[in-house]
Amino acid sequence: MTNIMLDLLPIFLIINNDRSLFIIRKRDMPRSSKEKSAETRAEIIESAYRLFIERGYSATSLRDISQQAGVPVGAIYTHFPNKEEIWKEVILAKHPYHEIFPLLGSAEGDTIDEVVRSAARALVRELLKRRDLLNLMFIEIVEFNARHIPDLFHNILPEVAALREIFQGKRGRLRNIPMPVLARSFAGLFFSYYITGIMMAKVDQDPINDETLSQFVDLYLYGILADDDPSRLRRPHPAEAA
Repeated sequence: MTNIMLDLLPIFLIINNDRSLFIIRKRDMPRSSKEKSAETRAEIIESAYRLFIERGYSATSLRDISQQAGVPVGAIYTHFPNKEEIWKEVILAKHPYHEIFPLLGSAEGDTIDEVVRSAARALVRELLKRRDLLNLMFIEIVEFNARHIPDLFHNILPEVAALREIFQGKRGRLRNIPMPVLARSFAGLFFSYYITGIMMAKVDQDPINDETLSQFVDLYLYGILADDDPSRLRRPHPAEAA
């Protein structure tokens, strides 16, 4: 008996030569080995991420990861040569820089001031969702001396480069500062706002609030907005101050 298979997402219609019709949902069809491999790899990364956040990098073994993922240890070696390569995939997939720079690019406003304030609010909202952030940062810095961060920045460079075009379309003047420096200072300042807010939570009832955020934005803008008198923005050389 011959049949004709028509691929009509998300189902297959199988029409036999006796005109009988069968409908098979794609999700009910056997997965290919490539799909299974991709799913196993993704589960290993997700399981490792959860364990690294909970226990730390050094305290998590490959056996721990295999048990969490429900796969043999040998399956891990099929996808990763060692534990550090798993961590590298975790940091590339989970680091919030992936969300930060798109937030900058999608910020709303007609002026640079409005865009920066919109981006800052969106960034802080995103960071507050990511209570794992400190764990990720400390593991990368303490365990690896931040050696995987260059790979992360390489992935997001196109988004950083697009920021100048966004700013150029807004009212307001910028000092002649390279866009990577502007983006880095923005991310650094508001990471600091978030982290110090957590650290000060026990001594300040509301360390992360709109008023404080607005003041942080003022600090950032004071450093990047052009001034009518450029000499006021230039710090004197030590010899000049003497």
